[in-house]
Amino acid sequence: MADEDAERRFAAVVKLLRTPGPVNEEYVAPQVEVCAQAGVADAMLLAASIAAAGWGRAQDWCAALDWLVAAAEAGDEAAQAQLRLLAGADGGDWRALADRIDLEAWRKARGADIAEPSPWIATSEGFIDGALCSWLIERAGPLQEASLVYDSVTGQAVQHDVRTNTVATFPLLDIDLPMLLLRERIANTVGVPVSHLESLAVFHYVPGQRFASHVDYLSPTRDRADIAANGQRTNTFLIYLNDDFDAGETHFIDLDRKLRGGVGGALFFRNVTEDGAPDLRTTHEGVSPRRGEKWLLSVFIRDKPQVFG
Repeated sequence: MADEDAERRFAAVVKLLRTPGPVNEEYVAPQVEVCAQAGVADAMLLAASIAAAGWGRAQDWCAALDWLVAAAEAGDEAAQAQLRLLAGADGGDWRALADRIDLEAWRKARGADIAEPSPWIATSEGFIDGALCSWLIERAGPLQEASLVYDSVTGQAVQHDVRTNTVATFPLLDIDLPMLLLRERIANTVGVPVSHLESLAVFHYVPGQRFASHVDYLSPTRDRADIAANGQRTNTFLIYLNDDFDAGETHFIDLDRKLRGGVGGALFFRNVTEDGAPDLRTTHEGVSPRRGEKWLLSVFIRDKPQVFG
């Protein structure tokens, strides 16, 4: 049983992490571990993600799994579910499940088939399995919010009828170890450092919802400050999480090419040319499903490290 002081300290940390703006990782990460050591189960869960992400401390997957086991043994159902998913097995011996987890298999790069050589577009069927697809949909469902677009006049993210689907994003407080390992798999497949990935996002579309014609790269004129500080969005990586819907493709308009994956199938492409200039031919749209619901994971990849958390 955690003491009340540790519970209060952890609540303050959570409030800090939920507040927009930069966070002192070197202060927060040790605070979370102190609360976890004091028996706060939610702090144990967050300590696991912090160790796995290398946020405010050296990355340490052994420590991450140890904290996940501690949270599971404290009765945390989210930790227990993560261990079962990662181990691919049932049971209540949490240490034994952790010992079954093959971290290298989880983060290993997957093969790709070239759909278009220029602009470069690739697919990878079965990039993740059905169990992880279901996990991501379940995690994303309660977090769905209206999708936003960049307003070039105000510089702010706003709602617009060009994008009518909903989205869930996963900052440090909401991400889990399966997602962190998925980030590593994506990075290894594309051949970039995992630090270059933006936050994972899961899009949800129902009939009539769409993401109209757009590009994912940043404008060298309009977004000059963003590119200088955070880098260009060189790649986009999509994973189809279900297939029980009609239409719903990713439509590359200039190529007159529509692509969609099966359950767990990935679609990824370069937004820039070989010399780093925006590739106008990557203009695309997220087509509305005619029937059923469409769930799609998306992550942008930049050419500089990103602030995580």
